[in-house]
Amino acid sequence: TILVAVLCFAVPFGVLSALSWFGQDEGKPQIQETEAPSEVDLTALESLYMVNLTGCNEFGAEAVSEALNDELAGVNFVDYRDQLERAAADSRGTEHTLVLVTEEKDDTYVLNLLLPQESGLPDGVADQVAGVLEAYGDQVTAQIHGMDSDPLAGIREVMGFVIPYVNIMVLYFFVLFYGQGVAQSVITEKTSKLMEFFLISVKPAAMILGKLTAVCFCGIIQLGGWIVCLLLGFVCGGMSAVAIDQGAEDMAVLQLMDIFGKAAGGMFSVSGIVLMLLLIVAGVFLYCSLAAVGGALAGKPEDLSSTNAAFTMVLIISFFACLAGGGLQGLESGSGWLDWIPFTAIMVTPARILLGSVSLVKGTASLLIVIVTTLAITALAGRLYRMMVLYKGDVPGVKKILQMIKEK
Repeated sequence: TILVAVLCFAVPFGVLSALSWFGQDEGKPQIQETEAPSEVDLTALESLYMVNLTGCNEFGAEAVSEALNDELAGVNFVDYRDQLERAAADSRGTEHTLVLVTEEKDDTYVLNLLLPQESGLPDGVADQVAGVLEAYGDQVTAQIHGMDSDPLAGIREVMGFVIPYVNIMVLYFFVLFYGQGVAQSVITEKTSKLMEFFLISVKPAAMILGKLTAVCFCGIIQLGGWIVCLLLGFVCGGMSAVAIDQGAEDMAVLQLMDIFGKAAGGMFSVSGIVLMLLLIVAGVFLYCSLAAVGGALAGKPEDLSSTNAAFTMVLIISFFACLAGGGLQGLESGSGWLDWIPFTAIMVTPARILLGSVSLVKGTASLLIVIVTTLAITALAGRLYRMMVLYKGDVPGVKKILQMIKEK
């Protein structure tokens, strides 16, 4: 555990520091200090002739003039609608005019700024106006196509797909590994001939719950420690890289970390994070309690391969149900029934709570269902454990198990 934790910290820290150290003098152009360019005086621009060939009112003279009232204050926006030739003829020979032609190419809106022949505008005016119009055009295009104008919207979409996928895969392998540990722990007293001694002073359900709690929390602490060390490795590695070379801030890895950090800060709430963690812990207990049932039915370690078949099948069926039911649909909620079945809820609901596609009330209700189901399965495992004390022979079938449960 300690070795993996050290590696999780050392690898990203070492890689980022090495990249900064060996790349601090390579591939960087020499920067010469120059005088800051003076601001271009836009007061020389008096008129902007508007030609709209898209048929979209958002690029009309009235809409553009209202949106750019601050940047191009004092400019007279003249609407030529779709009459490009007339606008070109009227602008020819003028000294204080530019022509803006908006057209649509391949589902993209293109803004063309034309400088009339024999124009008397000072150098740089057209370039600065083009920059203003480019920013405006990108914003309007995003709104028309129904996209979020937030520059972090793409990152949020990516996180919406990555987080559910990582949650499902990590929980799947975590439960598969530590579930076997719970089953092995439950049959320890059977193999050491101490089972009868323990059952004199300890109730079977209490003993199984103690074993379940110990193994599950050991696994949670182990995995949590690895994740924390990995995050610290990236954070400390980024700080080390910047300390070695100030220019390392332009590294793609560090810029990506910064973007994801800003997106996470705007998406995740403290209450959502807490509820997500509680649901994950409860889900680990739920599946491991199924493994405890297999351990209670097994008379010796060799029997675990057959008694844990139900645990493995429930895990696999739940995994594929999450995939088929839309568990990886990103920011969309997917199939709502997945949140109410405890065996699928732990795989998809934590990510949905974190991303805000499931309310805290619904998430809390799902958490309570998982807890109640876990306690019921643990009680069942204790009852089967007691019933199997004097049982000898092959592993009982389903019919025999049901008979045992009904017995007083």
